[in-house]
Amino acid sequence: MKRVFVSYSRKNLDIVAQLVQDLQAVGVEVWHDQTLTGGQRWWDNILANIRECDIFVLALSPDSWESEACKSELGYVIPLGKTVLPVLVADGINLNLLPSPLNEIQITDYRRRDKEASFALIRSINTALPTPPLPDPLPAPPRVPVSYLSNLKERIDSSDTLSSQDQVTLLFELEGGLREGRSPTEIRELLLRLGRRPDLLAKVAVKIEAALRSLEEGVAAQPREDAGHGPTTSVHSHADLGSDHRRFDGPKLCPQCGMRVDRESRYCTACGASLTGLSGPTSVPEPPGPKASRSKSRRYACPSSDSARLIGEVKSWLDAQGFDSQQMSTENKSVLLQIKKRGKWRDFVGMSTSLNIVFHQLDDTLTVEIGAGKWIDKAAVGTVSMFILWPLALTAGFGAWEQIKMPEKIFDYIAARLVYK
Repeated sequence: MKRVFVSYSRKNLDIVAQLVQDLQAVGVEVWHDQTLTGGQRWWDNILANIRECDIFVLALSPDSWESEACKSELGYVIPLGKTVLPVLVADGINLNLLPSPLNEIQITDYRRRDKEASFALIRSINTALPTPPLPDPLPAPPRVPVSYLSNLKERIDSSDTLSSQDQVTLLFELEGGLREGRSPTEIRELLLRLGRRPDLLAKVAVKIEAALRSLEEGVAAQPREDAGHGPTTSVHSHADLGSDHRRFDGPKLCPQCGMRVDRESRYCTACGASLTGLSGPTSVPEPPGPKASRSKSRRYACPSSDSARLIGEVKSWLDAQGFDSQQMSTENKSVLLQIKKRGKWRDFVGMSTSLNIVFHQLDDTLTVEIGAGKWIDKAAVGTVSMFILWPLALTAGFGAWEQIKMPEKIFDYIAARLVYK
């Protein structure tokens, strides 16, 4: 039985999946990568399967022709002496301009995906010359293509500080991977990992939240499709993202963080918890204790000389919005700004807690953290300990503030007055 390796661009995944099925239907053993496992071992696995194959099928299209990964795979298989079979899967390729050795090989046209195309493909494989022994020594393996998402997890989990450009580049690569057909489940996991970095900047955090919402909407709009694959094919279909939620009258809350979520959401965009099978409750849950306290933070590029001015502007803006505020210093030289709504409005919406805004300056970076807590008697407390302050944060209280989007409004106001780092 001949073993076939398929090299392709993920933008051509649909037609390649049918090509694989056609070959499997007549007993051909096929391998094509559809995973996002990351790292050098992932790339080594691909190269090992190239060495073990009898025929290297290049799914030829404008996308695969521009793919750095496909170029690396083709460049590796040629010195191995394997049979290379170019299979045209899309328009836009000028066959007369193909370089050697592709211009010396008969091209199989699979664009129509009909019986005639399938028979031509199978005939080309059956009539291919026997595979020669591997050369000794083997050619040097190519490096992991930087355009692949294989090394994203390592870069995201790196202990090194990521610059603004590094973070934006990672986000763009994740979004590009999704467009190229990568698993939404794996892209979502990497987005959440990036969003949990302690050095995450405000502008990137906002874009990650938007990407997660867009991903969620895309998954909800597309029914799951399970393609049949043979037992000898290494294929990973999209993971089941959960069943549809039952309708209910009240708001749906995340069971992990208490955040209000859309009724059709499958994951919480705040903490990433699965919402599969969740149909309630209809009210904000009681806080489970200090360890469940939550807050949100953003980082901004801000010279230390500008932080006092910024805090003053925030206080003036909140006063115009109808909030009382008090400012205190903390033991770690941060500035605490507590706010609460004037009048009985706060009791009406169940917010007897204040909103704590902590400004922490380190060099030219300003970290702003927002959470809910009890209103502190300024006359009784001269210096506020962060150890005492944050255990008082209440999950339920923060959920109420989030329902009126107050933390995001404050972040947006600050962002409008600072240059993002």
